Amino acid sequence: MIIRRIEKEDNQRIASLIRAPFDEYNMEKRHTVYDDDATNHQYEVFEACPLSVLWVAEEQGTVIGSCGVYPTAGLPTGWCEIVKFYVDQNERGKGTGGILFEKALQSAVVLGYHTAYLETFPEFAGAVKMYERLGFRRIDHQVGASGHTATSIWMTKALRTVTFYDDALRWKVLASENLIHRPHLDAYKEKVQLPDGTVYDEFYHLHFSPVVCIVAETTDGKLILERQYRHAVQDILTEIPAGIVEKGEEPLKAAQRELEEETGYVGGEWHSLSVEYAQGGVQDNKMYGFYAKGVEPTGKRHLDTTEDISVYLINKEEVLGMLMNGEIMQAPLATPLWKYFALYTDLL
Repeated sequence: MIIRRIEKEDNQRIASLIRAPFDEYNMEKRHTVYDDDATNHQYEVFEACPLSVLWVAEEQGTVIGSCGVYPTAGLPTGWCEIVKFYVDQNERGKGTGGILFEKALQSAVVLGYHTAYLETFPEFAGAVKMYERLGFRRIDHQVGASGHTATSIWMTKALRTVTFYDDALRWKVLASENLIHRPHLDAYKEKVQLPDGTVYDEFYHLHFSPVVCIVAETTDGKLILERQYRHAVQDILTEIPAGIVEKGEEPLKAAQRELEEETGYVGGEWHSLSVEYAQGGVQDNKMYGFYAKGVEPTGKRHLDTTEDISVYLINKEEVLGMLMNGEIMQAPLATPLWKYFALYTDLL
């Protein structure tokens, strides 16, 4: 038996697996996954959502089960739903279901969810016992907007093993002096008090404008990388397109503008990848990462006076190799690239 991601050719078989138990137990079909049209197109459903996955079990070329993770509409932030958990009638009791379900739970953790939720029926009593054994607890109401209102059992499980207690960690600012005020940059000298009462008279805090960076993929599947001189480190670095968010500008608009100005590429489908602090120890600005799929070279480059940027189109396998080898040395620019490879490719 092998466990793999769903493929488009699996759609019909998966739909049959999902509907079979409803016929087997003569269950209510209205307002369930049985009469949901999306059941016929599970590959497309999961392909369209990068923070989801549907695993299938295959035995000698035949799909015998499935189980997945999906951020169902209406769920609280950080929650996912364990979905499409079905096993062929002739394969039940052989351990296939347990393997699939635990694979889905592991994926939910890796995808960043802190709570798993599921909906089911009393007829699936064997599965309910497994859920309880794995730490799921019943709740008294449905959560989210799956549209499957005929379900009558709802359960949740906490996925994280640690709780953060942060209240005692915050510093107090006792005084602040603006030392430098320039476009896109302010430097402050601050007097701060730590939680243990210790006072430091000189803590330097830098304020920069927000920054955007773009993982841009061309219509033929290549990634856009840049090479440019960075004077602070006196070296030529390999980077993805990036730039400053102007005052009053939305990060997405800034990213689209910067991509065109630096590379001449425009268009495509845009997705948010990451929001992170560039260097939280001394800076307060955020960096917004985006993935632009299917961009084309139909715009016009417009470089700043200090910019001399060489643009390269590189196969994504080579870019991943450059990441692995440490050739992309701008740490904040590496984060959206890693996330792109994890969510939008199978290379990891």
